[in-house]
Amino acid sequence: MSNTLIVIVGMPGSGKTFAGSVLKKRFNALVLETGDIIREEIKKRGWKYTPETDKKIRNWFHPGREHLIVERLVKKLKKSRKRTKVIVGFRCLKEIKLLKKLYKEKIIVIAIISSFKIRAHREIRRKRFGKSESLEYLSKRDTNEKRIGLAALIKHADFKINNSKLSKKQMETRLVKLVNSKIIQI
Repeated sequence: MSNTLIVIVGMPGSGKTFAGSVLKKRFNALVLETGDIIREEIKKRGWKYTPETDKKIRNWFHPGREHLIVERLVKKLKKSRKRTKVIVGFRCLKEIKLLKKLYKEKIIVIAIISSFKIRAHREIRRKRFGKSESLEYLSKRDTNEKRIGLAALIKHADFKINNSKLSKKQMETRLVKLVNSKIIQI
């Protein structure tokens, strides 16, 4: 079995982080999140992590500086000896193209799909940013994510899992079955 890099993409609240945690647990995978790179940059600048600083840095990386996220992630990937590696949270096709240029292993892109209504409910329940996560905020964030290129990235993913009506156990089963079938073929 060769080394495998799985990239999990999807709109906010779709279940990307859960998918990453499943792969970490079930495949002993290294899981890297683009959000970690965002938080590292915020900390590097001496800022407090808030919805505003998150948005500011996320938008600073896009468009034109996507290579910085990819380069930072590739450094971390290359340091790891794990056979299965996962990146959670790319936002555009340009990041995948750069990753394929810098990282020579087989890459599988899996999109996690979920309706806005389900995702908004998850995000509000999560309370990541407290009271500032309203439906209006989440709708504007979706529009921004699509503008950056997330919709096109999801469209071009190698595989898609619709997580709108799945229980966590069903999502885990579907994801593990998909990854098992693809790792064996690689």
